[in-house]
Amino acid sequence: MTPAKSRPPATAAPVASIRWFLAVATLVVTLGSGVCAAQGDEPERPNLERWVKTLASPEMEGRSGEGGRRAAGLIADEFRRLGLEPLFDGDYFQEIPAAPPVQTAGRNVGAILRGSDATLAARHVILSAHYDHLGVRRGVLYPGADDNASGVAMMLESARCLVERAEKPRRSLVFVAFDQEEVGLYGSRYFTSRPPFPIESIDLFITADMIGRSFGGVCEDLFFVMGTEHIPSLRPWLHEAVAGRPVRMGVLGADLLVLNRSDYGPFRTRKVPFLFFSTGENPDYHAPTDTPETLDYPKLAEISRVIHRIVARAGDADSLPRWDDRPDHPLEEALALRDVLRALRAHGDTLGLNAVQGLVIANALRTLDGVAERGAVTPAERASVIQAARIVLMTAF
Repeated sequence: MTPAKSRPPATAAPVASIRWFLAVATLVVTLGSGVCAAQGDEPERPNLERWVKTLASPEMEGRSGEGGRRAAGLIADEFRRLGLEPLFDGDYFQEIPAAPPVQTAGRNVGAILRGSDATLAARHVILSAHYDHLGVRRGVLYPGADDNASGVAMMLESARCLVERAEKPRRSLVFVAFDQEEVGLYGSRYFTSRPPFPIESIDLFITADMIGRSFGGVCEDLFFVMGTEHIPSLRPWLHEAVAGRPVRMGVLGADLLVLNRSDYGPFRTRKVPFLFFSTGENPDYHAPTDTPETLDYPKLAEISRVIHRIVARAGDADSLPRWDDRPDHPLEEALALRDVLRALRAHGDTLGLNAVQGLVIANALRTLDGVAERGAVTPAERASVIQAARIVLMTAF
């Protein structure tokens, strides 16, 4: 996720190219053999964990520079192994030239599963995740296990499941791993400025960024979805996808974040219907401690299955909702914010919240308790709570 603030380096980690080749070979053999991957219709935890460990290994050098090119090659190899068609004029790579303020070139990686319906095949559903991270800085490795090896693992494992389905989707499904998200969303901005098909043909854009931990390290079973404010008729799909799972979903408006914080931004600007999945920032955000062993893999698997179900359903639907300029902010958003603020208050000492932050949370909770009691939220109440949440987010994390 694009940084809100940076952290200082901690301890160094080695980089050994020979281990990278061994890791890649092991991954390809294992995933290709069918032994590790149950041939089910949902993402499997062992595959997700294996992808995270490979992408966040020292050999990938924090997926920046040469390590980033290795990661891009590995993703393209998996698209090729799955039999997916290259997205960019016969190429899996969309080269991104260096241009101020971005000083280094990059490459998006994309593939497409063509739809089976004569009419809907010209329509697209995109599932994406950014693969770049912070690299090695002053000799210190930033592995980026949650940010965003977790999202890439979800995308690749969902692609596998969709390819292996007995029936092909009616719409064309597109899988994109974006580069240079960490430098102003440059990869997704470049993609939307030079798309491989008309932007107007995108019925739904889905992206995930950091889906392997918990917000603040305390909201353990909770994940968030943004974007339904412009496509509210998709909320029932989300609730059906999460029903019976050991995770809770918080529906939030993307305006909670002052800036577009991940790759949904360029699509949101162009009014492309989108869904953004995340578990939010945590104590290991943009730190060298964002390592594979610290992720919650059962939670990652459950969120990946939710996203996979939405993608599969969108690919087969007769129609999908169009962008609505008038955002819809339901009561469940206010209740989700209340759950988050209650959790932060309960762990205030652990999180190091100060008196001012505590007061902001207390005032917001009083407003939200009133909203919950009445069963409705006014625009003024929502505005005050959103402002309070922004203050807490910007000062606590």
